[in-house]
Amino acid sequence: MRWLVDDNGRSWRAERVGRTSGIMPRKGSKAQFPEPVDIVRFTCDSDQNEPDREVTSRAGLLEQMSDDELKNLLQIAPKAPGC
Repeated sequence: MRWLVDDNGRSWRAERVGRTSGIMPRKGSKAQFPEPVDIVRFTCDSDQNEPDREVTSRAGLLEQMSDDELKNLLQIAPKAPGC
C-alpha cells in the first residue's frame, strides 16, 4: 500500500487488489505473449464522497513506482466497478 496526495491536496491510498491472469493481451500491446497486470485501487481518505478508482498497471510492487507514476495512474483511473 502507498499513500499519495493529488494536485488538489486530497490524500489517496493506493493498493494492489488483484492481478489479471495474462490470458488476454493488454489493449494496444504489441507483445507476442500476454503478460499479467496488477489491478490498483485508489481510495480517497480525505474526501469520503470521492468514489474509489481502479486501473491496471504493470505487475510489480507499488513501492517500485515513483510518486509521479502513481499520480499518473490516478489521473487515468476510472471509477471502480460498483461505485
